[in-house]
Amino acid sequence: MALTDFWEIKDNQVFGGKAILNVYHAKRILAGANAGNVGQAFLDSIVSVDLRSLQPNNLTRTTVEVANLGDATDFASIGSTGFPGQAAPDKLPSFNAATIQFNRTRNDMKNGQKRFLVGNETEQLDGSWIAAFIASLNTLATTIVTPWETAASPGVDVCEFAVLKRFCVVGGQDPCLAYRLPNTNTEVDDNHFIPFSIISRTRVRSQVSRKVLQ
Repeated sequence: MALTDFWEIKDNQVFGGKAILNVYHAKRILAGANAGNVGQAFLDSIVSVDLRSLQPNNLTRTTVEVANLGDATDFASIGSTGFPGQAAPDKLPSFNAATIQFNRTRNDMKNGQKRFLVGNETEQLDGSWIAAFIASLNTLATTIVTPWETAASPGVDVCEFAVLKRFCVVGGQDPCLAYRLPNTNTEVDDNHFIPFSIISRTRVRSQVSRKVLQ
């Protein structure tokens, strides 16, 4: 595949006055699809039902930003204020998160992972998510690894969730201080996978980037 067949999607959210960001990557299925199509498919397939139903209703969204990794002219910013959370606002701290692992399909890359601001006190017990909540996470995970489509064109697959390898900006640096995405056709073609199996982690975890560090 070419670098122009991949997009980066940023889901910009706000919770308790703090910025919350989840980043996804998607791979082309529909010939001729552009960043706007991909962003709308993300909202319609992932956010509109399975994700926002698990997020507290005092979580809001601002924009979904989409950028083609190989074409600087293919980008979009879609207003997402109409997709706030829908669950009860019995909130956990903003740095708490539920983790979904996207199992690798090749042994030269790590598993993919996403941490979401979802759930509340009643859906965890002693630091573990209850069974009913894990079932809902599994539903969300299955939706993510299923090809995405827009509500306007049901049954037409636009793109699919992809896990991309990141490269150290300074080769050989240990520990690596900065990473980059693949930036050539060969790099992206040789360093991505499309997950189809998932694991919803039972423990309530935290997202370090959401913590206020002194």
